[in-house]
Amino acid sequence: MSTPSALPAGSLRARAFPVNWPLRIGAVLFLAYVAYAAQIVDIRWERFVQGLDNGARFIGRMLPPNTAGDKMELLVQGMVESLQIAIISTFAGVLLALPLGLCAARNMMPMPVTVVARGLIALFRTFHPVIVAILFVKAVGFGALAGVLALIVATLGFIAKLIAEAVEEMSMKPIEALRAAGSPFMSVVIMGVVPQVLPRFIGFAAYQLDSNLRNSALVGIVGGGGIGATLFTAFQRFDYDFVLTIIIAIILAVMAGEVLSAFMRRIYQDEAPSGEVRRDASGTVWHRYTATERAMRLAFWGIAAVALAWSVQTVEVIPEFLYDAPQQTADLFARMWPIDWGYFQKAVSAALVETLHTATLGTILAIALATPVALMCARNVSTSIWVNTLGRFILVATRSVHTLVWALLFVAVFGPGALAGVMAVAVHSIGFTGKFLAEAIEEAKPGPIEALRAAGAPRRAVLLKGFWPQVKPAFLAVSLFRWDINVRESAVLGLVGAGGLGVALQAAMDNLYWDQVGLVLVVIFAVVVVTELVTSVLRARII
Repeated sequence: MSTPSALPAGSLRARAFPVNWPLRIGAVLFLAYVAYAAQIVDIRWERFVQGLDNGARFIGRMLPPNTAGDKMELLVQGMVESLQIAIISTFAGVLLALPLGLCAARNMMPMPVTVVARGLIALFRTFHPVIVAILFVKAVGFGALAGVLALIVATLGFIAKLIAEAVEEMSMKPIEALRAAGSPFMSVVIMGVVPQVLPRFIGFAAYQLDSNLRNSALVGIVGGGGIGATLFTAFQRFDYDFVLTIIIAIILAVMAGEVLSAFMRRIYQDEAPSGEVRRDASGTVWHRYTATERAMRLAFWGIAAVALAWSVQTVEVIPEFLYDAPQQTADLFARMWPIDWGYFQKAVSAALVETLHTATLGTILAIALATPVALMCARNVSTSIWVNTLGRFILVATRSVHTLVWALLFVAVFGPGALAGVMAVAVHSIGFTGKFLAEAIEEAKPGPIEALRAAGAPRRAVLLKGFWPQVKPAFLAVSLFRWDINVRESAVLGLVGAGGLGVALQAAMDNLYWDQVGLVLVVIFAVVVVTELVTSVLRARII
């Protein structure tokens, strides 16, 4: 029997760490796809270098921010209208989402009701808010009303899905007890469902308010009112210093919205309130919440009511446009039928391929950029508070500015085309991807990591052998989910010249060929449904 000393040099290492040929072949195929996709969408190194030169001049034209009196007046008006749009759409959308989400819960409703409700939710979630805003602008005219209606639809799709999942995950014991006592359906909902779902419902509403504040700047670009209209006008007039002022204002507003969202969640999602014991004439009574907690909750509802009343009264609604909106909508959809299927080969097929490549390349670049930022944010990797703060600022700043706004900036830098779309998708995705990766890294178990550090392993080995095996499932899940979102985002970037299906959609609308618009909408719907199915299957198999 041979001994280890008799083995050839390096054979033990080769046997212990065999070559991972599937991984190497996968890496080669991955690089081949990146090169192929970049060639298809005409992404060249020369264009990128030239864009960097243009970007330096573009930044020079943006600095310093324009704070002139007339510009600040426009800024305040736009931001106030965006805030009002966000408040109204969040309130109305969340209010409508509650019964829709309840109807979609399989443990509360019969199958036919849940099928219809889930179909409506899927339809609301399919189309990008920009596309919905375009349709509402055609129906009710330019202004804040179109933006409000578009964001209500977006809120319905997102919140109703989360409510349905929360209802399905709740305990059924209180429900069964109320049903056994003969309580009517509404009593079961009010006394059995609402107390269990309310904390998560408030959290969903807080997040959606933050999201609608970002999206209110988005719908304004296509005529839905708010700061987006002011931003788009500044781009058209080449007032890039005012563009920078608007972007800074949007980032600050979103950061304030995140603080408010965190405050709302802290008030309503505290599963272990301190409570207090009071003595009165009837004896000792325990109260679930302290006087301070009750006052904070009451103050919150008071502020919310005042904000809603202020928003409703100041958003201008033209009654004439509202009265004939059903007729305008019916006429719009009538013009889309029959669909011009011949437009697919003329323009839509190439635009569809460009959209998919833009979403994929943008996601790949986003992951490459977000990973080091996530390591900066993870407190168990980067112990410096300055590094953590810088990383978190990058996450907030990149996701505060919507993809369509980033596309406007990159079109000015790199020119029209898919390169601007890829950069826009990548930069905006840094905030989302980096945030969830940082949370996954911070949740890693410290045992293997401490063992590697104690053995003197270098930093790279600790990351690859200690963190990566634990973070890998979350990394893959976030990457797939972000790719699914980026397909939706890429479908509308062409509206501002960043390539993809949006170019075909804009061309059809400019020429008033609504049968071609109908075709583009059908293609977008099919692509979104297919990508959601694909990501669901991949998550089930590899995660």
